[in-house]
Amino acid sequence: MSREMFWSQSLLKMPKPAKKTRKKADELEHSSGDTNSEPELSPTLAKALEIMTERISSAIDEKLGPLAEIVHNHTQQLESATNRLVEVERRIMAAEAFSEDAQTHALNLEKQVAILNEHIEDLENRGRRKNIRILGLREEVEGTDAVAFLQMWIPKFLHLQAKNGRIKIERAHRTLAPKLGAKDRPWPLIVRFHNYGDKQKVLDASRMLSRDGDLWYDDNKVSFYQDFSASVIQRRKEFDAVKQRLREMGACYAMLYPAKLRVSIGNTSKVF
Repeated sequence: MSREMFWSQSLLKMPKPAKKTRKKADELEHSSGDTNSEPELSPTLAKALEIMTERISSAIDEKLGPLAEIVHNHTQQLESATNRLVEVERRIMAAEAFSEDAQTHALNLEKQVAILNEHIEDLENRGRRKNIRILGLREEVEGTDAVAFLQMWIPKFLHLQAKNGRIKIERAHRTLAPKLGAKDRPWPLIVRFHNYGDKQKVLDASRMLSRDGDLWYDDNKVSFYQDFSASVIQRRKEFDAVKQRLREMGACYAMLYPAKLRVSIGNTSKVF
């Protein structure tokens, strides 16, 4: 048998594919092509889904409604607080600016007041240049007319030469204070002289006489001092303890205007 005849007979004997199998393949191919299409819902199921959606939306609105109201109220309050904070910041900045200006103005006024106080004190002490304070004179020793008493008593007590034995005084009075008891220290007598030269003579004579010891009258120690304002007197009193110590040491000292202490030891002088 030739080769060509063998292959032709073999092909005829091979079984043919069934038509049913081809049909199933076509159906599978058709079904696989329709996988992307969505199935249609029945009216009942669609209605049920619609009702369910409405109920869920209603429940969400019911639960979130009060929360939304609270958030809205808080938002309004926050906006109001923000506006108030902005206003407060503006006012604080304005107050700080005003405070700085006021502080600068106050410092300038304090300087001016200090300068004016110095001028007033200087004028007051200049107005007292013809005044002296007499300490230690017993209360009521001057009687009802202090000027008449002192005009005669001062030259006699200090051994001063004066015309007709009288020194010219404009006025004299005790410091303004309640009347003291018998054992209390007498209040000072303020004496204003007619002439500045007479006042200076009285102070110089009292210093000369006090070098030999204290001056006494009616068993009371009497002292003569220049009359100064209250502030100057207070500043000078701060040296009282020092002056007491200097007297115990036998050192020479003097008070200079307004409140300076000059100490002399030998040929050396110091001012404090």
